[in-house]
This record gives sequence, structure tokens and C-alpha cells, in this order.
Amino acid sequence: MSDFNICGVLIHVKNNYTVQVKKNLLSRAGVEVHEMTPEGRLIVTIEGESSAYVADTLTGFYKIEGVLSASMVYQFSDAIADIEEVIPV
Repeated sequence: MSDFNICGVLIHVKNNYTVQVKKNLLSRAGVEVHEMTPEGRLIVTIEGESSAYVADTLTGFYKIEGVLSASMVYQFSDAIADIEEVIPV
């Protein structure tokens, strides 16, 4: 049985690094960039089958050149079987 894990992250980036950081984030499995502001803030989600993968991915954001901070603002985790909806045919 697989787990479903997702977290929302707010990333703050140095001036002139936004495009570079976004490209780096999008190259990572399970990472999606939803919004960017002109001031260098990105709204990102991380999805994965284990909470360890999500945590390691979030921690890895600090190694990206230009990232000033990465703050988790939301987290959800559950077994896939518990959240899948069964639709009668």
C-alpha cells in the first residue's frame, strides 16, 4: 500500500534568481511551482509516496543557489486506500 504525502512550501529567492530557481525546482520529481511574485516568492508543492522523500526534497531546496528560505506552510499525509473515492458504475 502506498502513502500519499503533499506539502505546500513558500520559497523566498534572491533578486534575479527567480527563473533559475524555478527551472531547478521543476526538474525535481514531485515538485510543482504554482505561482511566482516579482519580489521573488514562489508557491510550491511537493508530492511523494513517503514523508521522508517530501522532507528530503524540502531540505534540498536550501542547496539551490539563490534560495534564501523555504518554509513548509501545509502538510498532509495518508494511505492512498483511505483517500481514494470509489465511484459506483
